[in-house]
Amino acid sequence: MNGRAPTSAKRKAVFAVLASILFFVLAELGFRTVVSLTSDRLGTMIDEYRQRYYSHLNQELAYRPHPYFGYVRRDKGANDLINPLGFWGPERTMDKPDGTMRIVALGGSTTAGPTAWPYQLETVLNAADLGSTVEVINLGIGGWTSAEALAAFAMVGLSYDPDLVVVHCVNNDMEPMRAVEPEIDYSHYRRAMDVHQTDQGLATFKQDGGDVLDALAAQWSDVYVYAKLFQYGSVPRRASLHQLTTWTPPTQPEPSDVGVAIYERNLRSIAALAEANGAAMMLTTMPALQGSRPGIPAVPDGHLKSLAAQNERLRALAVREEWMLTDLADLAEELTPYYEDAIHVDVRGERLKAKAIATQLATNGVFRSVPTPEVKPTAEPQ
Repeated sequence: MNGRAPTSAKRKAVFAVLASILFFVLAELGFRTVVSLTSDRLGTMIDEYRQRYYSHLNQELAYRPHPYFGYVRRDKGANDLINPLGFWGPERTMDKPDGTMRIVALGGSTTAGPTAWPYQLETVLNAADLGSTVEVINLGIGGWTSAEALAAFAMVGLSYDPDLVVVHCVNNDMEPMRAVEPEIDYSHYRRAMDVHQTDQGLATFKQDGGDVLDALAAQWSDVYVYAKLFQYGSVPRRASLHQLTTWTPPTQPEPSDVGVAIYERNLRSIAALAEANGAAMMLTTMPALQGSRPGIPAVPDGHLKSLAAQNERLRALAVREEWMLTDLADLAEELTPYYEDAIHVDVRGERLKAKAIATQLATNGVFRSVPTPEVKPTAEPQ
């Protein structure tokens, strides 16, 4: 009796393992069959997700850590439109050429990109034949708040002898501002980029035991990939820039007085640096989709209310500090056909933003020769 008990237990364990394996194999085969018969789109989503994020374990990210302001884009070569500093746009000489006016653009994802409003602004102003060349240096990076913008302006932007800084830091600051106990340096919100970094400074996905098992499961199982898509959306947690660079502190519905004070201090610090170095300061508000469009979820009323309050803070701050202001929120309705989501717009919307900024610069006398009718936003941008 005593000799047969261990053998029986071992057989049961082996049987349980084999049954579990068989169950998962059958579930996987059944799922793949159902998907192949009913949904080409889901099958394509699974394949694209796997290829993009799990084609191999040691994948490099499009961003890399930066020691002083969190992270920047990764320069992938001459055709990537990312300069060696990790920002969108061409590499500029530090010495400003004679007859050139330089504008530094600061912001998050609504500022970043090869065709975003900083690029459009440079195009609009140079097309106006102002008698001088205008260079717009884009220091916008997706996810950045006013804290990263302040650090980048101090350490990079000022090095290029700007004449003007345009700050489009609005939406991304709202989350850290709502923290129950905000830190004065935003360390309650921002954390070091949670990745592995090579000796060359490139960032790769983490590869601890859990990450390896996650990647292997994603490579072999459609059911597992579908579960990840269902739970986390189209970007896995290990590849989400937000997950890799932020904490999730307890928050409240609206910013505290302390949160507002920290945010406004960041903006005043940018202005102080600019003005101490002979550059003017311009704030912008942020437009958002006010209703709904097919294929674009409506923005929750609570977020629209919070964004409206944030825009009003910026208007009041610009008046108090006597800064220039371009009220891009006034374009919200006009931008309706061009929204790609709640706040991001396509290239036509970016052009409208740029023309509004150019018009405001002319109104403030920065470019007295800019023909206002030529840069006035229209419903049908050229």
